[in-house]
Amino acid sequence: MLEVFIPSDAGFRIYEIPLRLLYEKVQDKIGDDNSFDFIRDHTLFYMFVFNNKLVGGIYYYIKDEKWYMNGFSNRKMFGANVECIKLSTTWFSSDIYAEAMNRASAICLLRAGFKRLHKNLFIFRQKITS
Repeated sequence: MLEVFIPSDAGFRIYEIPLRLLYEKVQDKIGDDNSFDFIRDHTLFYMFVFNNKLVGGIYYYIKDEKWYMNGFSNRKMFGANVECIKLSTTWFSSDIYAEAMNRASAICLLRAGFKRLHKNLFIFRQKITS
C-alpha cells in the first residue's frame, strides 16, 4: 500500500531521519544544494512509503514563475518512483517542469508522462478539461 506523508503528518516523523540521510547521500546527484531542512520547510514536500518501506521524497517549488519538481529515492524503486510521480502530478492544475540529472531519472520522468523539452529539461503538460 502506497502512503504519502507531508512534514506536518505524524507518519512523516517515523521516516524523517532515514529520508534526511537519503537526501544528503544523493543531494549532489539531483542537483540541489539546499539543505534537507530547507526543502522540507520551503517547498511542497511529499514523502512516499510503500508497504512500510521508504521509497523517497518528491518536492515542488516555483522557479521562473513555473512549477518544478525534484525528487530522490532509495535504489531499486523504479516502478514505485514512476507511480509516485504520476500520483503527485494529479495534485496540480498547471504544467510541471523537471530537470533530470541522469539517464535513470530521465527514463523515470518519461514513463511518468513527462516529455523532453531540451536535453535534461522535461515537462508534464496538464490536460485541460472543460
